[in-house]
Amino acid sequence: MTAGIRIGTEMIDVKEGVTIENAMLSAKRYPDAFLFFLNGRPVPMTSVLRDGDVVEAMRVASGG
Repeated sequence: MTAGIRIGTEMIDVKEGVTIENAMLSAKRYPDAFLFFLNGRPVPMTSVLRDGDVVEAMRVASGG
């Protein structure tokens, strides 16, 4: 059973039961650099993914 995290056109396949944060770290991505949305609603990176979930990851830009 799988879920996924979509970053632009890239899809990261994730096992069910893993948090968004851990999935991003496993994919060598820094989770604090993204906002995460599930079904159009923002969700925390501590959310546990369930079978069939597809999370949209939006890169956050900041400057100084």
